[in-house]
Amino acid sequence: MSYSSNPLLPKARAQAVRLVVEHNLPLVVAARKSGVHRSTLWRWLKRWEALGYNGYIRPLPTRSSRPLTSPQALPASTVARISHYRTLLGRCAEAIHAYCLREGTKVSLASVKRVLKRLGFVVPRRWKRYRPHVARPQAAAPGALVQTDTVHLVNPTTKQRVYLYTLIDVYSRWAYVEYHEHISQRLSYQFLRRGQAYAGFTFQCIQADNGPEFGRWLSDTLAAQGTTLRHSRVRRPNDNAFIERFNRTIQEECLLRRHPKPEFIDRQLFDYLAYYNDERLHSGIQYGTPLEVLQRY
Repeated sequence: MSYSSNPLLPKARAQAVRLVVEHNLPLVVAARKSGVHRSTLWRWLKRWEALGYNGYIRPLPTRSSRPLTSPQALPASTVARISHYRTLLGRCAEAIHAYCLREGTKVSLASVKRVLKRLGFVVPRRWKRYRPHVARPQAAAPGALVQTDTVHLVNPTTKQRVYLYTLIDVYSRWAYVEYHEHISQRLSYQFLRRGQAYAGFTFQCIQADNGPEFGRWLSDTLAAQGTTLRHSRVRRPNDNAFIERFNRTIQEECLLRRHPKPEFIDRQLFDYLAYYNDERLHSGIQYGTPLEVLQRY
């Protein structure tokens, strides 16, 4: 009988053994009734006796299909080198493969990936709720397409994490930012409402990444007010190029990539927003300011 992982097979083996042990049927007759070859049933009987069930008919578990010997298996030293580089560097399979080849350890990239998965270094991807595709609108007017994101800032000393909520209008490059100590969908909604009030124009389509702060509740709440929430593609940061560039700019020009102090951050961000929207020249809008673009429209 060929190998099978059918979960009902252990119980079927027990029923076949019962025909011989309890009903005293000949081996050939019991095998015919069970639909297996007599040699297969004979091996099941030997396994039942070896397991020492003491006369009780219990399911015979399916044994592993792993071969007793694996002549082509990777040497233990190669597996150890792969584990060493992963633990030491935390790099991807391609980088580990390159390090192994550089030191003279011959191994294929597929083998490196297989070893990392077997050792538990690769975490399987979690299932995410399906989000219907929303066509990307043309940024032909203020508020037609607004990109938003959150910047995670970590204090290197205390390891405390704080967040910057940011948004930018793709048409005019007008931006808005807030400082918060946590993130949530409700806080995202309040941030977007305050940003729209500060901007003075209506947000028609808002584009965000797939973070938990931009989930289903936020999408439904915005849709009820006539605003569409569009999500960028997973692992495609170029979809949010405008807000990603603004995140870098505000860290370099305003925060200098340091952990902000809560007592000064609100005023610091407010002053920078006034400069960014009213005075700073942007190459993406022919070295004009967002305020000038809004006034022309």
